[in-house]
Amino acid sequence: MSGAPQRPTRQTVAAARTDPVVFAEALTGVPLWPHQAEVVRSKAPIRVLISGRQAGKSLTMGMLALHEAFSAPGKVVLIISATDDAAKNLLRTITNLASAPLLAGSVVDENASKLTLTNGSMVRSIPASQKQARGLSVDLLILDEACFLEEELWVAARWTTIAKAASRTVMASTPYGKIDHFCAVSYRAGLPETRKPGYESFHWPSTVNPLVDQALLDMWRETSTDREYRREVLAEWVDDAGQYFSQAELDAMFDAGYPATAPADANRRPGVAGVDWGFSHDANALVVVSRDEELAKQRAVKSVYAIPHLEEHFALPYAAFISKVVDVACGYRLTHIAAEENGVGGMPVQELDKALRLRPTGATATGVYTDARLKENGFGFVKMLAQQNRLAFPRHPSLMRQLSALEYDTLDSGLTRISVPERSGHDDLCMSLVLAADHLMATDSRETAPPTTIPVLRRLEWRPWEQSRVGEASNWNAIAGGTWRPW
Repeated sequence: MSGAPQRPTRQTVAAARTDPVVFAEALTGVPLWPHQAEVVRSKAPIRVLISGRQAGKSLTMGMLALHEAFSAPGKVVLIISATDDAAKNLLRTITNLASAPLLAGSVVDENASKLTLTNGSMVRSIPASQKQARGLSVDLLILDEACFLEEELWVAARWTTIAKAASRTVMASTPYGKIDHFCAVSYRAGLPETRKPGYESFHWPSTVNPLVDQALLDMWRETSTDREYRREVLAEWVDDAGQYFSQAELDAMFDAGYPATAPADANRRPGVAGVDWGFSHDANALVVVSRDEELAKQRAVKSVYAIPHLEEHFALPYAAFISKVVDVACGYRLTHIAAEENGVGGMPVQELDKALRLRPTGATATGVYTDARLKENGFGFVKMLAQQNRLAFPRHPSLMRQLSALEYDTLDSGLTRISVPERSGHDDLCMSLVLAADHLMATDSRETAPPTTIPVLRRLEWRPWEQSRVGEASNWNAIAGGTWRPW
């Protein structure tokens, strides 16, 4: 039939089993670009890819995973992503590739985290979790956004490859973090000038994508900082000059890789939350901040503020997002929900407050106007806590990117303007965090305030019948409790 895909020959199928480039073009109908072909054809046991924006990283990982599963019966592919959403999105990419007409019927089972082929091979995609990574023996291990994964996860995951002959590991990420992070170390180990046996590294600036509009990119370069352009487009590690948070402060926030707790498992854990409403291309965002007393004991500090849960939703109607916030408030015991009130936030705050009162949450929403002073105070508080080693955040790529992209300058009024430049992306999670931090700042300062030496005056009541400890009639007794005793 005209237009139907041509059935591949036996020779083509045989070649596709050993060559992922042939597999991509002949069986999935998605040919790879030369820079992608170079990575998928590499024979190195450990491949490291550092990529700029829109360079084709996700498609490359998806094609590698599906080809490995297709190449022989019983193959096991494990993909570890920094977040649950990222894990699902990458598996969705693989599922779409597997739905190509010439591969129709090759999938016998699929769910949100696993894809099983008719030959018994399996592709499993999971969020960052040492527990889920342990116990498997895999032929191909893929670390998605590896720079955002914690060191301990790599220690746990790498042993999954040792029991399989010719097993391989692929790390792919945008550049972020310390130069001694495992992904950065592995990347340098695969560079031509410093190559170690078994490693090969690849560097993709955004311009490797033949579809990139170079004229538009040149225009954006004129309005971007050098630091931003180098990181987002040239895919280079950059220093923290111009950042509001230094790299040391960011490391203090994220190094521990605080575990996420779903609302259903929160058991009414107390905390506060910040809500930022999306508009146009922005996202609706929620960040829950809660104390971790056990972690405070381990660090020998007064208190540690952790983020056990956060959400970021693009193109989600306010009503649907409000429902999600209420679900979180049912799982957590949120004593305070600070929601952005300026811009589009006035009506959503009122609707959120109504919805919270209709469910057994015990929470209310308070509208807060986010101005330069609030940002200066809130982010300043977060900066101080980071320096005091009193923060524990999950290694969530969006939150990490937004906090690292925060820049500052001084206004004519003397205030400091702190923001993620519009050209650098979103700030929704940052703003949700600062709304929660603004509330916590007051309670934290009260705890650290020195005891007052000013006497507290209380209303006194005459009680002539009460005897003092020395047998004399006391003249007065404070209504709030305790006898007035001049000795």
